[in-house]
Amino acid sequence: MQKSPIVKKQTAKRKQNVIQPNRRGKTLDFVTIVERYKSAIVGVEVTQENTRPRNAMLPFGFPWEAMPNQEPQALNIGTGFVFDPRGYILTNEHVIHGASKVMVQMLGKEKPIAAKVVGTNYEHDLAVLKVTLPKNGSLLKLGHSKDVKVGEWVLAVGNPLGLDHSVTVGIVSAKERPMQIGDRTYPHLLQTDAAINRGNSGGPLINLRGEVIGINTAVSQSSQGIGFAIAIDVVRDALKAMMGSAYQEGEL
Repeated sequence: MQKSPIVKKQTAKRKQNVIQPNRRGKTLDFVTIVERYKSAIVGVEVTQENTRPRNAMLPFGFPWEAMPNQEPQALNIGTGFVFDPRGYILTNEHVIHGASKVMVQMLGKEKPIAAKVVGTNYEHDLAVLKVTLPKNGSLLKLGHSKDVKVGEWVLAVGNPLGLDHSVTVGIVSAKERPMQIGDRTYPHLLQTDAAINRGNSGGPLINLRGEVIGINTAVSQSSQGIGFAIAIDVVRDALKAMMGSAYQEGEL
């Protein structure tokens, strides 16, 4: 369906307010990627009910920050990233699961801003949030995990232990790793040796073209250098259902 002139104009205006992704497919160095896209990565803070993560998930080591048996409080428990100029953010469902209130901390902003939960997919552990973006922010383009090669360089950016915008570097160690974590099945995980720690959940795994190829989701507690990310092609397939009428095929 063709967009109306009004919708086209509004979309173009939003795109002018954000730094656009690298559309030429050029390989970038680590410093350029971080400087260009760091404002697209956000901290996700939630107000939770008096609950804690399901025990079945804990032995594997979800990067989850939660305090047991306490009154509801705001915790910086995860990461997300802006992928759409209209203010849409991707993160893990387990980051916001059970949250009564979700806030997003943008780079350089003193206070977090309220986020609306647009849609979730429990099975694939995905969630889409929406905020009003500040001017001159940036967004990250979704890549294609089918094109990912084992051995290629990647960056993981997130908020491990509340240390915002921490960057680690590694390679893609393997593809198509199936994993059962609690009652969720992850059939197409990317494995990486880029350090992923508690608080990195929902953050982007970025290739050298500045594209997101995975969403950092889990880390092995028994070993170092073994982290897992949901392949971005799985995310693409789930976006339409999560975003509903807001989904714009071909724009992502």
